Amino acid sequence: MEKALALIFSFVVFVIGLAFLITGRVAVGLLLFAVALLLAFLAFRRQERVVVEQKIEIGGDIRSQLLQCRNCGAELKRDAMEVKLGAVFISCPYCRSSYQLEEEPKW
Repeated sequence: MEKALALIFSFVVFVIGLAFLITGRVAVGLLLFAVALLLAFLAFRRQERVVVEQKIEIGGDIRSQLLQCRNCGAELKRDAMEVKLGAVFISCPYCRSSYQLEEEPKW
């Protein structure tokens, strides 16, 4: 949507610059052409992608447990864990169910 609006605005500036060229005001017309080209360039330049990586670190004493799917009882692997919106979710590769892992209090 933003690109389309920028392109339309760039076209309008281009047409106004053309009108100034036709009426004999070459400097203003060329300036408006340059502005139109700059707007078109800024609208279609590539945006840099930002990758946010979250890692799960477990601190303190832990006991290794076998994680089992709540629906089908299949063994769940660490690779099935992912972080969504700051919470840890795990997906079962067999029944495709997905749920949030909840940490029990340590006291």
